[in-house]
Amino acid sequence: MRRRKLRRGFAAVVTASAGCMMFVALGSKNACALEGGVSPYPAGAVGTNIAEMPPIPGLFALEQLSYSFSNGLYGNNGEKLPLPFHTSAFSATTRLLASYPFTVLGANVYSQLVLPVVSLHTNIAGQQGTQNGLSNITLTPVLLSWSLARHLTFTSGFDFAFETGSYSPSKPSVAVGYMSLQPVVSLRYNDPSGIDLGVANRLLINRENGETGYRSGTAYVGEFEAGWNIGKWKLGLVGAYLNQYTDDRQNGSVIAANRAKTLALGPSIVFDAGKFNINLNYQQGLYAANTSKSNAIWLNVAIPLWAKPPEAAAGY
Repeated sequence: MRRRKLRRGFAAVVTASAGCMMFVALGSKNACALEGGVSPYPAGAVGTNIAEMPPIPGLFALEQLSYSFSNGLYGNNGEKLPLPFHTSAFSATTRLLASYPFTVLGANVYSQLVLPVVSLHTNIAGQQGTQNGLSNITLTPVLLSWSLARHLTFTSGFDFAFETGSYSPSKPSVAVGYMSLQPVVSLRYNDPSGIDLGVANRLLINRENGETGYRSGTAYVGEFEAGWNIGKWKLGLVGAYLNQYTDDRQNGSVIAANRAKTLALGPSIVFDAGKFNINLNYQQGLYAANTSKSNAIWLNVAIPLWAKPPEAAAGY
């Protein structure tokens, strides 16, 4: 991810993140929403893994490779701004999930650690650059998963996206310079011989950036998937919606009428190989306001690192 100090009427500001980048025009009336137009969470990252948890104790990994690109920056009404703008980012993310041998309030208990590494490339108004490094580390201390009915699962957790990684307030960066608190609730109905529907709801409650005095507004992220199971295969759609619903602030002053919105949707295919699970999906940016419209390709591979019995850990 990436960001930078922004204000209305500011002179050309460039920022970057894993999968999204921003450019503010010289003397433009519109500023990018969220600091630098960057969400501290890459909407769409969950893919087909909504509320999909291993039912047995063990340690599991989800390896995620993503390539995202954007060729445009969009204004407050979703109009494309006439700015020379191209960005791309490659990310390699390791999600480690610990599954515990006990329940709480009838729910299985998990913890998660997310470690993203990003390579960011920018070409904006003739200015080119490349930045590489660790993005913001995320920790979920406790994640609870309930089986509400046959094939129906509900999960709830609280993510802490820490102020870590390669960040600079004066140039495009692969990390944001503030902590983000993110409560998450998800619901999934998955019939192994039929329909699969899931939705994940997340709030981004962002702290102030101590280096810039900028506080990004609170935003909602909804991620969704729909598919049909055919033996070991699943065909369907995945997507994500982001809606910022409180204003940004600069040194305590409100930056009004400048909130980010994005919507992306695309096809998905899953193969459950027993020992591991593979998902490939493409998410096309359909709408953007006060941010860039990004397109992303995701390859997700889920594998058990340790579990008993190992065969029961497949397909989480």
